[in-house]
Amino acid sequence: MKDNLGDYRIAAVSTLSEDIPEAYPGGPSHKAGSPVYQSSLVRNQNGELVSFILPSSTAMALNQSLKASNRANELRKLITYKSSPTPEGTGLAVSSECHESLFDYFEECMVAVTFAYQTLELFCNHSISRHMKEGMEIKRKKREFLSPSELERQLSTEEKLSIVLPKVLKTSTPKGKRPWEPYKKLKVARDATIHMKYSDQQVLNSDTLYFQFLNNSDITIYPLASIQMLSWFTKEHSPRWLEKLSSEYGI
Repeated sequence: MKDNLGDYRIAAVSTLSEDIPEAYPGGPSHKAGSPVYQSSLVRNQNGELVSFILPSSTAMALNQSLKASNRANELRKLITYKSSPTPEGTGLAVSSECHESLFDYFEECMVAVTFAYQTLELFCNHSISRHMKEGMEIKRKKREFLSPSELERQLSTEEKLSIVLPKVLKTSTPKGKRPWEPYKKLKVARDATIHMKYSDQQVLNSDTLYFQFLNNSDITIYPLASIQMLSWFTKEHSPRWLEKLSSEYGI
């Protein structure tokens, strides 16, 4: 996807429908069709005014996950095995000269998983803040009405995806549908990464985090899970950054 609107990670961009003359002598003027961006203006520690175009945090998180996934896939190719005796018979051991690649691989997997999940967290909170005005009633132990800011703070990402966003974005819930199973696998990996238990560090069975990473042939399954969920909610109006990343990575 190519356009003349600048970097695909820009948070918000539109174009002018008519010419805008200079607002003060010597100030800038703009022609119809010129791009318009959401920008920030703050003072630095020296008191100088500094402005910059605001990025989409969701786009950056997804981009980080995809880049880390690709780096992990390349590192995995460097990992070799040798035959090794075990208490239960002959098995395989990662070659000693591959330890650096192995540990780098685990690190990139953790980055990919963390940012893939953060992509969904950011998308949920942005959607609630931007599109919801009055809040909604949520059933927990008892029914309670939560404002948009309370929904952002108090609900889990799973609750936002399955309950809140379908109402906010006027679509059906993804729970139980095609994007849900990849999301649940992403959540398990993310929770194990962020809240790593001792058993995950020891790799005592095939369910532990490191083994799951080592057993995956393609780490892009994690950002792909996020893309599938994002696509569910943006069928009618796909963000330019989502189209760009999906196209660039062939997803």
